[in-house]
Order: sequence, then structure tokens, then C-alpha cells
Amino acid sequence: MTRGNPATKRRLETRLLVKNATGAYGVSYRWNDAQTDATLVPDEGADLALNIVVNGTPSPQAWRIPSRAECRACHTPAAGYALSFTTRQFNRTHTIQGVTGNQLDLLHGAGYFANPPVSPHLLPRHVRPEEIAFSLEARVRSYLAVNCAHCHRSGVPGIPATWDGRPELTLAQTGLINGPAAHNLGNPDNHLIVPGNTLQSVVWNRLGATNGFTRMPPLGTNELDQTNLDLVSTWITQVLPGRQTFAQWQQVWFGSANAPMAQAADDPDGDGHSNGEEFLSGTSPLDGGSFVQPGVTVDGALVNLSFLLPANRSAQIEASTDLQEWSLWDVPGNSGLPAAGGVFSISGAATDTAQFFRLRLWEN
Repeated sequence: MTRGNPATKRRLETRLLVKNATGAYGVSYRWNDAQTDATLVPDEGADLALNIVVNGTPSPQAWRIPSRAECRACHTPAAGYALSFTTRQFNRTHTIQGVTGNQLDLLHGAGYFANPPVSPHLLPRHVRPEEIAFSLEARVRSYLAVNCAHCHRSGVPGIPATWDGRPELTLAQTGLINGPAAHNLGNPDNHLIVPGNTLQSVVWNRLGATNGFTRMPPLGTNELDQTNLDLVSTWITQVLPGRQTFAQWQQVWFGSANAPMAQAADDPDGDGHSNGEEFLSGTSPLDGGSFVQPGVTVDGALVNLSFLLPANRSAQIEASTDLQEWSLWDVPGNSGLPAAGGVFSISGAATDTAQFFRLRLWEN
């Protein structure tokens, strides 16, 4: 109840999502003032007025315990009902029943998974706004995935399919950039995300409930998330104007997307790497010596690989001992999260006296 003071915490509600033969439904229980018991909230939900203290100043806050219908509005079949039960949410260190470790490993060890997951080192996760080792866009995409993608995805009844917030999609596949908005307040210049312009970016205005737009998400949020609003604003105004599509890359190097030797499969400099690969690696398609060259150093049993990457590229290293059988190198940092741009380094123990590596690279 006093921001920053854990000793003042109190339970407000406990929610349950119940799976049955026809899908799932939600129920909520409100804790009493004595903090000894919680009772079922009516179907229509309940509203609480909280007296929070922030920096010594009273700061009233509204708290909504959702109705049964509101639970179903977000916990959709298309989103799998239990919204946070995903690899990206669980792939982090946490303490469960006094045991600390990666949550995927802990849950697997406790017998919760019928199929054993691969190493967490190789699996994706959401990234937090302060994790500057990853691209700013990756942090924005994680925020949008967690807060929006349960509804803004294909197959959700009643939600216009104008964009898809799932993190596994490329930015182009989301439909966000200059995409049509279902509600543009009658201004045809308003689009989902307009690079360089927050005022005409409907998603940013919905997140901040500003410029005449109502708030998104519409349920479960009353307080503005200023940290992530600033993050999205920076992405729109400072990052997106310089983000280059393949068509724009073709224009820079060949003068036109239809120019000779300008297609993704072409290799005008004859270095064995296509234009598509040169675009991904940020190298020149007209200079056979410019393609990405990983640096390799060996210190005893420790191998380090480093190379330059543009921002918003994902890289994973595959390893082999015979150049025939390849598998992902099971070392920390090899999960393929979007790079911030610059030098990408990854280290791990050698597994054989002869070991070979190769690079997988893709756009986010």
C-alpha cells in the first residue's frame, strides 16, 4: 500500500482459470480486510478503491476484479486460455518452493511436462525494457506480445484482424507498420504505427489513452505504464525511421527492386552469398570480401565466436564434429534473441578435439 515498502503489501484477490470440457472460465475471490480468507466475487465482478501512498503522497488507485465475461474476453481459445503459460514467459530464473533455477527446468524436474523441453539456452524468452543487450524493437515487441497478442492475433472472434502481436512473427508479418487501424477517429492519416510520428500511431495512442483514443488493453489496467510508453515512443520516433526493409536495401544498392541482379536469390559479387544473405548480415552485395567473417578464439577448453550484426537480426550457432551432423550449440546466449546491433559474441566449452561452427541468421 506504500510504494516501495514490501511490509505494507496486502492480498486483494485470487483468480482461478478453470478448464472444462467446453473450454475454460474464470472466477475471482476477494480477500477480507483481516487477510484470513477470500470469498467468491459475484459474476459481475467488483471495483475497489485503493489508498496507495507514493513518495509520501496519497495516490488513490482504482482496482477492478473482473467479471466472468471479462475473464473470457482475454482468455480466448486462440490464445490457449492460460495466457502466460508459454515458453517465452517461463524461460527465466525463479524460485519455486524454495528451489531456484530456470522455471522450465524446475517444472520439468517436478514432472509437469509430458515432453521434455530442450535446453533453455536454445529457447526464446521475453526481454525486459531495461535489457539493452537486445534491440529496442525486441523489447517493444515483448511488451506488445505480453499485453496485446492474446487478442491481437488470428482467430479471435470480435477482434478486427488488422495486426498480429505474436513475437515469433517478423515485424512485416505483424502488419503494424503503416497498417490500417480499425478505429482511426476518422483521420485516414492515422495508422497502427507510423514511423517517426507518435501522434498518428494509433497503437501508441491507445496504450497511453491520449489524443482522443480510449485505453488499451481495455481490461485489467488503470495505471499508465510510463516506462514502456517511453520505450514505444522511442522505437517509433528514433528507430523505425532508419529501419531498412529489403526493398529499401535493393533501392540503395541497385537503384530499383527490379534492377538486374537485385533479387534475393541473386549473387552479383559471386562470393557464394545471395543478396538475401547480404541484407541479413549488413554486408555489401557488390564486394565479395565483405561477407560476415566470425572471429574465433580458443582459450583452453573455452571457444569464443564474435561477429558484427545489424540490429534486429537473430543469430544462432550450430556445431558439428564431422561437418555432417549439425545441432544448435548448447551454450548460454544461443537462443536467437534479436541483436541490438554491433559485435555479437558467444562463448562455450568445446565438446571435441575437432569442432566446427556455422551461423544461422534471420530477420525479426
